[in-house]
Amino acid sequence: MKNSEFKDFLFKSAVIAMACDGNIAEEEITEIKNIVANEIYFMGYEFEEPLQRNIEAIKINGKNAVNQFLQEITTNELNEHQELLLVEVLLKIVQADDKIEENELKFLHLAKSKLKTDEQTLIIKFPHQIDYLMDFNNYGLHEEFTNDITI
Repeated sequence: MKNSEFKDFLFKSAVIAMACDGNIAEEEITEIKNIVANEIYFMGYEFEEPLQRNIEAIKINGKNAVNQFLQEITTNELNEHQELLLVEVLLKIVQADDKIEENELKFLHLAKSKLKTDEQTLIIKFPHQIDYLMDFNNYGLHEEFTNDITI
């Protein structure tokens, strides 16, 4: 996947992770801004318009926006480095407001189930988030995100 396309995809993942619990916390917005400002993979990324566009798409399409994104994970054929960046961004966003909601875990595990990178690699890369990475509820076995989202 090309770098500019990957930036949009990665940013979209952050917005969906932020909104999938039905509440956009100020801490999550702040975390998105911090990620864009400080991470090399977002260098030069203008995020205001994509932020509004993605939030609007989630407001209109709800869980269908989430499921469309989950399909994009598979069709975009991410390399391992891109998959690890995706998981890193998702983890940062779901932890941003210090409350890990069930919908956030479902989304994280569904996204993770679409990746080629194995769980052991993810746990080695993100050892402090092992409790979030381990799918104790088997959410990753589901075909799609089924909870309604209203923001």
